[in-house]
Amino acid sequence: MSGRAVYYLSVYSLLFLAFGILWLFIFFRGAFQGGKALYLTPIGTGAIAFMIALPLQTLLQTYANSLLASMGASMLVTGAVVVLISGFVQEAFKLLAIRINRFATWGKLSWLPLGLAVGLGFGLWEAWRLVAWPFGKSGIWMPLAVIERFSAIGLHIALAFIIAYGSHRSQPWPYFLLAGFWHGAVNFLAILYQGRFIGIWLTEAGIFFMAIAALAVAGWLYRRALVTE
Repeated sequence: MSGRAVYYLSVYSLLFLAFGILWLFIFFRGAFQGGKALYLTPIGTGAIAFMIALPLQTLLQTYANSLLASMGASMLVTGAVVVLISGFVQEAFKLLAIRINRFATWGKLSWLPLGLAVGLGFGLWEAWRLVAWPFGKSGIWMPLAVIERFSAIGLHIALAFIIAYGSHRSQPWPYFLLAGFWHGAVNFLAILYQGRFIGIWLTEAGIFFMAIAALAVAGWLYRRALVTE
């Protein structure tokens, strides 16, 4: 790998890590209690969750797209189904990762920081896999992709936290459904862009504001949990 590729990969990776830390600092300050090394495992598990979710999601989306096309479904209907598949598959693997870590630590780590750690790992690895690696190794700088990852990393952290909060309250399914539909709604903006219903900047603005809204809800739940515990 050339020096230029290493440089771009490093810049992308450091930027994405900074984005994750920034979102945690703004909305969930003080969530990671004790040694920070304790959270490396759930962060890594979140990354693995994305690695498994992506091919499964792609397989299901390909099948759904083919089936709906054979039925003559419109682009918007097909797009809605496809984005809901991505939303629910990804959020299901986040939930699985959170529960695995909760079991593996024998309950020593709270649901809430586990959710944040898994969401961080999931969002960072998605950013690295979809942006840093393909563009970085080619020595290409993509500002629009960086802007989108800024929103996406925050969204993944927020939705994973919402799922973890549901487990914390022993009500996982309503919060899981909320996260899955929210994720799908964000992805539907890309469908609207592909269909030329909205422009690229309106798409990115919509993703950003929906990510901020998810972070605001998650931050409110976080503060609520602190008060009630």
